[in-house]
Amino acid sequence: MDIKEAKFILANTLPFNKLKEEEIDEFLSICELRKLSHGEILYKDQDPPDYFYFLLRGRIVILKQDDMQESEIELIKRGTSFGIISLFNEEPHSVTTKSIEESFVLKADKERFKDFLNKYPLISLEFYRILSQRIRARSGKKKIFQCKRIAVMGAHLSGKTSYMFNLGVKLKEQTRKNVICIEFSSSDSFGLDKLTIYSKILNLEDYKEETLKDYIIKSNLQNNNEIAIDCLLVKINDILEIPSLLNFLSENYHFIIYEMPDQFFDTNVQNCVSPVDYFHFLVLPNKEGALKAASVITALNEADPLSIDRVKVILSYFAAQDRLPAKDIKEILHANIYATLPSFGEEYVNAVRRISKEVGEVVIGLALGSGGAYGFAHIGVLRVLEENHIPIDIICGSSIGSVIASLWALGKTPDEIEKFMIEFAKKLNLFSVRGFSFPFKGLWRAKYLENILKKVFKDKTFYDLKHPLKVVVFDFLRKEAKILEDGPLYKAVAASCALPGVFEPINFKNRMLLDGGVLNPLPTKVLLNYGADKIIAVNVTPSQEEIIEEYDKKNKFHILDFIFGSIETMQRQFIEQAVTVADCVIHPNFGTLRWLEFEKVQDFIKKGELATVNKLDELKKMINV
Repeated sequence: MDIKEAKFILANTLPFNKLKEEEIDEFLSICELRKLSHGEILYKDQDPPDYFYFLLRGRIVILKQDDMQESEIELIKRGTSFGIISLFNEEPHSVTTKSIEESFVLKADKERFKDFLNKYPLISLEFYRILSQRIRARSGKKKIFQCKRIAVMGAHLSGKTSYMFNLGVKLKEQTRKNVICIEFSSSDSFGLDKLTIYSKILNLEDYKEETLKDYIIKSNLQNNNEIAIDCLLVKINDILEIPSLLNFLSENYHFIIYEMPDQFFDTNVQNCVSPVDYFHFLVLPNKEGALKAASVITALNEADPLSIDRVKVILSYFAAQDRLPAKDIKEILHANIYATLPSFGEEYVNAVRRISKEVGEVVIGLALGSGGAYGFAHIGVLRVLEENHIPIDIICGSSIGSVIASLWALGKTPDEIEKFMIEFAKKLNLFSVRGFSFPFKGLWRAKYLENILKKVFKDKTFYDLKHPLKVVVFDFLRKEAKILEDGPLYKAVAASCALPGVFEPINFKNRMLLDGGVLNPLPTKVLLNYGADKIIAVNVTPSQEEIIEEYDKKNKFHILDFIFGSIETMQRQFIEQAVTVADCVIHPNFGTLRWLEFEKVQDFIKKGELATVNKLDELKKMINV
C-alpha cells in the first residue's frame, strides 16, 4: 500500500470525506504509513498516548487485561479511527491493539493531529462526536470500544415502537453484540411492554446506576437467548435527564436504540440532537406525514448542520392511508429516502434486516464492473454466490454491470437474469443500421438503447427494488461520475451503458449521461461510500497482458475495437485503484472470448462461475471473520 491508496480510502471514509482534496493531502503530510505483520502489537495497555491511528486495511483486535487474563473487546474494521480517548485526556491507553493479519495504519503525532483539528473545525466536531461515543468505564477496565445510539422518531401510527424492537433483535442476530431498546414516555403508557416478558417501569427522577439492572427486561423471543435483547421502559419529565442514563449504558452496550418522545423534541431540539449518532425517522407516506417530517428535518439541521448525514428517512407503510408516490414525498422532504418498511410480513423482516446490517457494520457489497459482453460473466458470479449462501446486501453496477445488478436488485434469480440477458443480447445488435444517429452524437440514437431496456425493465423504478442498488454513470457536461438511485430503472441503466461514440448521451434530469465505465469501471468506491464493510469486486476487464495476447491473434479490427479498446486502456488505472479497497476480487479468464461476442452469453456465464468457485474459500473466510 502507498500514500496514493491511503488518500483514496480517506477520501471515501467518514469524517475525512468532508475534507477537500488539498486538505486530505495536508493531513497525510503529518501522517506516517505503517505496515503491521500478523500478531504485531501497535500499542499496549498503559502505554503513553503518542499518536492518532486510522486503520486502512487489515484487521486489528482490541484487547483488555483482567485478572492476568487477556480477552477480546472488539474487532475493528477498515476506516476506523482509534487511540482517540487517550490522546485527548492525556491518560495511558486502557486497551491493547494487535494486528491479526497483515494490516496498514496511518499514525499521526498527537500534537500535530490536534493542530490539524483546530485548523478544520468541521472535521473536529466529527471527531469529538466519535470521542463522545467511546466513553471509558468509570470503574475497572473498558468493556465496550464504541457504542452507537439510534433515536427512533415518527408519528403515532408509524409503527416506530415495533420497528425499534425489531431493529434491536436483528442487530443482535447479525452482530452478536450487546443491544438495548429503551422506550421513553411521559405517561404510564408504553408499547414496548407488549413485546417483553414482564414490565417494570423506571422513573428517571429516581434513577440510580447501582439499581438500574433491576429495571432491565429481557425480550420474549421463545426463550432464544442468543437473540434476546435487553429492554427498558423509562418514564421521564424532562429530556435533560436522558444523557446521563445513555452515558452509563454506553459502558455495557454496543447499540442503544431508543424511541424519542415527540413532545420533548418540539420544545428542546438541541438536547435531542447531542446524544444521538443516528436518527431513524419513520414517515407516513402521505402529504401530512411528509410535511411533518420536513419540519423536523429542518429543525435538526438548524440545531446541528452536521446532522443531515445522520437523519435516515424511512417510509413506513404500517398504517398508511392516502399514499403519495415516493418521488413526491422526496420532493416535499428535500431529503433522500433511506429505506421503506412494508406492512408486517417477510418483506418487512427483510427490510429491517438490511437496515440492521448497515447499522451493525456487517454489510457485504458487490461491485459489477463494465466490459461489454464480458459482463455476462456477472450472472455466473451471482449464481455461485447464491448457491453457496454468500449474502449480498448492496449491489452497484457500471455499464453492462448495471443491467445485471438492476435485475438482481429487482429480485430476479440468476436463471431469470440469464433468460433476460439472452434476449437483451439478441436485441443489442451493434451492427444493425436501425437507430442510426444523424447528426452524429453517437453511431446509434439514445432511444434505440432506451427502447431495448424499457422492454426489459418496463415501468420499474428504484422504489420497486428488493435490494439496495447504485448505478454509475458519467455526467458528460460536468465531467464527473454520478450515482443514480432514483427514477426509472431503464433510463438509469441506459445511461450507464451508453458507450461514448457508439450511443448518443442519455438525457436524464437535464443532464447528458454516458457509460459509467468511463470514470468508474469497477465501482468499489461507491460501495465504500455507502457503508459496505466487506466488498466483493467482479473485474471483467482483461489485463494488459490478456489484451495484448488477444490482439496479437487478430488480423482485422472493427471501429468498435478502437473505441472500446481506447476506453479500456484509460480505465486500467481506475481499476487498479478500485481493487485496492476490495476484500475479494473475482477476475474471470475469458480465453479466446471477445467483448463483442454478445451471442455467447452462456460461455461468458461459465467463465464467471469458474472464477467464483475458485474464490469460494476466500469468500467464506471473508464473511465469517
